[in-house]
Amino acid sequence: RRIDSLGRYGGEEFLVVLPDCPSDQALRILDEIRQRFAELHFIANGQQFSVTLSAGIASTEDAPASADDLLDKADRALYAAKHNGRNQVR
Repeated sequence: RRIDSLGRYGGEEFLVVLPDCPSDQALRILDEIRQRFAELHFIANGQQFSVTLSAGIASTEDAPASADDLLDKADRALYAAKHNGRNQVR
């Protein structure tokens, strides 16, 4: 969607903003990105490798929230994904 935004947010973290996107749709979008990303193969120093992606989602769907609250909620969901095996969207 043209209204969506993606950018680096910290060292290895990225922030995706999906305006007017229900959380179930955001989950589907991020999960598809996660799956496609895992299929990519990279080469460095003559070695081929692939990587996985973990993501956390926050939404204003249930209640209004400030940007800081959304970032905190998404960050907690991201770390839950990492602590529960990685390569997943929470």
